[in-house]
Amino acid sequence: MKPETERWVNYADADLQVAALALERGLLRGALFHSHESVEKMLKALWVDSRDEQPEKTHNLPYLAKELGLELSDIQKEFLRKLYWELIPSRYPEGEEPDRVTVEWYYDNAKEICSWLRQTLR
Repeated sequence: MKPETERWVNYADADLQVAALALERGLLRGALFHSHESVEKMLKALWVDSRDEQPEKTHNLPYLAKELGLELSDIQKEFLRKLYWELIPSRYPEGEEPDRVTVEWYYDNAKEICSWLRQTLR
């Protein structure tokens, strides 16, 4: 793995760990935010690895996946879309507080898609 790719992967891993800790402590918005960050950074790791350039400065997960030409299932596409739309409410006091079951669903799916994305790097 290229050193720059590895840096992005390490940051993605760290975000996933922070999401788990936040979830464990009941910090649901933080868990949701870091779940998003982990997926975003794994997508950007693929960007760096496949294009030998820094990724675009965007948080738009569906856009990144599309630009990378990833062959995603409809379920994966829908997950990326939903997670992307949770980014702003996870960072600012807008809307209702997320419930634990929903945040656990996002975290579990973020773990799964990060694992899948990591396999494409090998």
